[in-house]
Amino acid sequence: MRAIIKLAILFGLAILAVFFLKDNNDVVMLITGDERRTVSLLTALLFLIVLFGIAYILVRLIVRVIELPKTFSNWSEKRHAEKEVTLLERGWIELLEGRSDKAEKDLLSLVDKTDNFKRKILASMAAARAAHDLSHFDRRDSLLAEARQKAKTNPRFESAVALVQAELLLEQGKGFEALDHLEFAIKVDAKNTHAQGLLLRAYRQTGMTLKMVDTARQLVRKNLLTEEELRSLLDHYGAIYVANASFEEAKDFYDKLSRDEKAVPSIALTMAARFEQLEDFRNAGEALEIALNQKIDSRLLAQYVKCPSSEVSARISQAQRWLAVDENNPELLVTLGQLCLMDKLWGQAERYLNKSLSIYETSKAHALLGILNDRQGRQQEAIRHWRLASSSAVAISAAEVAGVLVAADTSNDPTTPPDVKNLDKLEDRFLANKVETGRGIIESNSDDYLFDSAPPTLQK
Repeated sequence: MRAIIKLAILFGLAILAVFFLKDNNDVVMLITGDERRTVSLLTALLFLIVLFGIAYILVRLIVRVIELPKTFSNWSEKRHAEKEVTLLERGWIELLEGRSDKAEKDLLSLVDKTDNFKRKILASMAAARAAHDLSHFDRRDSLLAEARQKAKTNPRFESAVALVQAELLLEQGKGFEALDHLEFAIKVDAKNTHAQGLLLRAYRQTGMTLKMVDTARQLVRKNLLTEEELRSLLDHYGAIYVANASFEEAKDFYDKLSRDEKAVPSIALTMAARFEQLEDFRNAGEALEIALNQKIDSRLLAQYVKCPSSEVSARISQAQRWLAVDENNPELLVTLGQLCLMDKLWGQAERYLNKSLSIYETSKAHALLGILNDRQGRQQEAIRHWRLASSSAVAISAAEVAGVLVAADTSNDPTTPPDVKNLDKLEDRFLANKVETGRGIIESNSDDYLFDSAPPTLQK
């Protein structure tokens, strides 16, 4: 297109030259030896232009002929590149569709054929993914090792290969092996969020709780992890660390947590248990109170009432402050009732427990009222609450009990006392009933061996 534009410009200039020079009487004289040739200026210019055009065309033809082998080579390379790109695309599509066997075949063919640096590495990574899906782990590792070796000159590509290998190892459960590859990727690009996400998985697999929490906080700051997800990690892995680490390590980990992180129920419960092991009930109560100040939890309240008499009064005062905010919380009312019962504040205990029952009936409230009435000498009232507690615990009403407990059949009871064995004269009807009953049991429960501790072959 540009050549056509240039040619048009050239012809335009020629036409302009003819237009301006048509009335010109100047001549051009050529002297060659004894000969003298004279032509008009316009004719001379036209001759030069035509001569230049012919020379230009000849030069271009010569250049084209000289460059013909190179042109053919470039065309061939372009054709092969298009085929390789098509094969790479087909392999990736097959991989995404879940046809890993076909994807592996196409991608391995591309790895063997291509000489292009980038396509070879991309095909190797994709083929490794397909081999992993087919559980060909040795082939996967060899492909990635070869790809990483070829990518040594390009840190970005080498980092990509390392990330792929780390992710596949994590899926296989080999967190420690994945860490080596992830550390290299982080060195290449410390801001790589995908690498940080994989690092979080690796720390979780290897039990490196402290590093896992630090990485999770970084991801939260980058909005790649939510606060709820961080709390879930702390709820499980943080509590395990606090429970199994030495007290100094657990205390150091706990102190570095934010106030919201300390309010995670499992963290508060586990740390309180560690304090209670050292009989440090004041700090144990504070650990529970931090969590309860944010949200009332039945597990925390159940642990909060487990304290020596020296701590009961302080915990009653704290529980009353919570009750002032949530006056109709039945779990909190039961907790206050239990604490007052421990402090022998009978009147307050009864008031809190009765109020709890008026809101929601629980077996624990009835049981505590049973204890309270028993200590005050009201035995009948204590028995009544204990019965209500037992019926609440099994969730069965008095009317349903009659339907569950069927009257016993005493028609075949022996006439002799129970401590006397009379096997000499067994009644015929008794024997008949026993045989029929036994046959019915065998026929209706032919698969009872499934519930027996002996193997099926030993059943008689």
